[in-house]
Amino acid sequence: MRFLQLVSSAEAESTLLALGQPLPEELVPLAESVGRILSRRIVCPEDIPGFHRSVKDGYAVRSVDTLGAGEQKPKLLKLTGRILMGQNASGMLEEKTTKYIPTGGVMPIGADAVVMQESTELAGDMVLIKGPVSPGADVLRADEDFAKGEVVLEAGTKLTAQATGVLAAFGIDPVPVVRRARVGILSTGNELVAPAATRSPGQIRDANSTLLISFMREAGAVPVFYGIIPDDASSLLPVLKTAASECDLVVVSGGSSKDERDVTAGVVAELGVIHVHGVSIAPGKPTIIGSIGATPVLGLPGHPAATYMITSVFAGPLLRKMSGEIISQRVISAPLSMSFPSEKGREDLVRVRILSDGRAEPILGKSGLLNTLVRSDGYIRVPAGLDGCEAGEVVEVYLW
Repeated sequence: MRFLQLVSSAEAESTLLALGQPLPEELVPLAESVGRILSRRIVCPEDIPGFHRSVKDGYAVRSVDTLGAGEQKPKLLKLTGRILMGQNASGMLEEKTTKYIPTGGVMPIGADAVVMQESTELAGDMVLIKGPVSPGADVLRADEDFAKGEVVLEAGTKLTAQATGVLAAFGIDPVPVVRRARVGILSTGNELVAPAATRSPGQIRDANSTLLISFMREAGAVPVFYGIIPDDASSLLPVLKTAASECDLVVVSGGSSKDERDVTAGVVAELGVIHVHGVSIAPGKPTIIGSIGATPVLGLPGHPAATYMITSVFAGPLLRKMSGEIISQRVISAPLSMSFPSEKGREDLVRVRILSDGRAEPILGKSGLLNTLVRSDGYIRVPAGLDGCEAGEVVEVYLW
């Protein structure tokens, strides 16, 4: 078992990603599919809208019959009827005739354009056309929205409200999506109490479980909280064993360093395998990467800020791999507003906020401070080989 034998963050991430297995497909109702990840490519099953339709209220015409029309010398077309919404067939349009058509109405055979109602005047059964229109004016072709066989959404796409509207237009219900990852969450520590509890001196409210549960929900996973576990192996072992058997990933906060009370690594090793114990990164040096059977286990530091940072860096990419999501974390480029030092030989995760002028301002503070999370918009990664960054230097900001 490796015990705080440091590896680079790149090696740690690669090790964890290798443990992640693709999640299976399930079918969900279209109305519940927003936010889910598509498990299959979506191809348009038919031309959409499927018929030539008007995009304006007005009159369906043969564009050739409007040539030369103007305010002073309008063209006269005989009104032969009104097209009703939902009508399957709108009939034939003869030479120098027209039909009233509402927005969305089916174009009659022979018509190739629509004259807006504002450009016409009705005189009995005649319509005065006060301006010419070109072929296709205000007409949506049968395949102009989507053509049959067109690839519209790739597997791995996270469904937005707009995408679900497209699926509805295609008649796809239920929707094939990737099953949400079940993530077991355990907090360890004799000093921890529930957030709603009245704490005594020396006790700390358990912020980590809430951070992790919220992170997993935002990431599209299903968090399963197994409670606050005391700092002893006999208490942790059965709970961790159960969580590993019921979940796709288990995350344990606390108990990951080399203090005698920090038992996570020993319990993971007893139930499975420790692949990494110690990453050359700050915050997060005592991070554990293990597996129990086929289930990856991520052991996190106890400080809430470090817990969230390491979860973002390691658990986020793992969940995206398991779900097949093709969109990665949002990253922007920004110049630094100030210089700051960094400890050479380890990668530093430095929280930053984006100022109104677009610069990134480092929020420097101890790794355990929660205030650095709520005051920041994301973080930058300072490579292990650097001893700091200079003001004005353009950096990549990983947004929360």
